[in-house]
Amino acid sequence: MVGDSSVKHVPKVTVIIAAYNCSHTLKCALTSVLDQTYADFEVWVVGDCCTDDSEQIVASFCEPRLHWFNLPQRVGSQSGPNNEGLRRAQGEYIAYLGHDDLWFPWHLESLVTTMEQTNADFTHALAAIIRPDRGAEGIGAPGAAKSYKCRFVPPSAWLHRREIIETCGPWPIPEKLTTGVDFTFQQRAFLAGCHMVGTGQVSIIKFPSPHWKTYVRSDHHPQPSYLARLQRNPSCLHQELLTELVVEGVRRTEIPDLKTSFRSFLRAIYWRAVDCYGRDRWPVVALLRWRYRRGRRRLIMLRGLSGK
Repeated sequence: MVGDSSVKHVPKVTVIIAAYNCSHTLKCALTSVLDQTYADFEVWVVGDCCTDDSEQIVASFCEPRLHWFNLPQRVGSQSGPNNEGLRRAQGEYIAYLGHDDLWFPWHLESLVTTMEQTNADFTHALAAIIRPDRGAEGIGAPGAAKSYKCRFVPPSAWLHRREIIETCGPWPIPEKLTTGVDFTFQQRAFLAGCHMVGTGQVSIIKFPSPHWKTYVRSDHHPQPSYLARLQRNPSCLHQELLTELVVEGVRRTEIPDLKTSFRSFLRAIYWRAVDCYGRDRWPVVALLRWRYRRGRRRLIMLRGLSGK
């Protein structure tokens, strides 16, 4: 019936946040979602068997668009929470946000606008990566004559149509992979023929947990101060980050030392040989899986998750 208030509203966007025992940063992330200029969304915060007060943090907002679900058994990867979020999602579009990342207020609006103007299947923002020991680094669309096959963009920058899951599959489990679950998911979307487009706009601030040792720190996390600046004057912070990105970009174009150049040259030859031989052929696939498992263990230790 026209005007029937009993008809439940279906949101356009579902935001999925995979969470694990990091409620102090989760609160900041959720605040940045609720500050969005685009409001037609629901949020599923899915805990990876959380044992902290994350559920209470979600409930404290008293916001009907926020939903909580805690997995009964820990997966140890964002794949589990993200797939659970996809099963519960109602939105036509799916966005992701790391529990320790932040969005500028225009993030969802710019992604949805780009999606609908370009008829894309998969859009993404330009991410400003913040590390404690260097200036901001930008990660966005691949350069000229390059593709998304080897270009990784952090999931906190993504927006994709929910229907692409039918062709590229759900988030993979990490045990048999040679690259990260997020990069593998993005590659599958690209190889499935998804039309991928970048907004070209910085609208996400990412804090890599291995660099910030997220689970080791008890205080002095960077998210609260950045969130305060986002709420006070987002345009000013945006301009500051753009300046840092330009300065860092210029620094990277300077002539590197001989040692760095030689190592980059050897690395390029190595990966070219791997691609020519085939990453899925033995023994290369076994080597890549070993490298990935070793790297994953190291990242877990750097985050402060060993033994948890």
